[in-house]
Parts: sequence; C-alpha cells; structure tokens
Amino acid sequence: MSLLSDFYSGKLYPYEELNKHNPDFKPIGDKIEAEKYGWLKNVLSERDFRRFEEKLQVYYYDAHDYWQEKGFMYGFRLAVMLIAEIYTGK
Repeated sequence: MSLLSDFYSGKLYPYEELNKHNPDFKPIGDKIEAEKYGWLKNVLSERDFRRFEEKLQVYYYDAHDYWQEKGFMYGFRLAVMLIAEIYTGK
C-alpha cells in the first residue's frame, strides 16, 4: 500500500510513530526515574527533595528537546516521502 493510501485509511498515524519506545530516549527517561524515585527520596528531607526535583527539570528539558528534534525530522521525512510518492505515482 502507498503512504497516501495509508494516510487516508488511518494506517499512517505520525503521533504513534514518534511515541514508540525509542532506545535513544530510554536513557533520559531512566535517569529521570532513577533520580526522582530512587533512593534520594528516602534519604533527603522533603525540602531538599523538592529542591533536587527542581534540578531534575533539566532532564525534562533534555527530553523535550529530544522529542522536538525527532518530531521535526520525522515530519520532514514523511513530507518528502509523500511528495515523492505524489510525483512518481508509487
């Protein structure tokens, strides 16, 4: 089936493609989980944990930047493939 047919029939859903478990993203998510819910929550006081959690925001920004870049690249590639299909008829 062609990309255009898949897109029309709902088989091509870009959001799903971007949200697959990507091995490049996993280390960032693991850092967030390990730091936030790991041993520090049990060791630090509530006040210190809140301050530390604020510092974790940097990881969230890294994750956001990662998905922004991947989304842009995926969308650009998909658009080029759709244009190529339109022009070639394949």
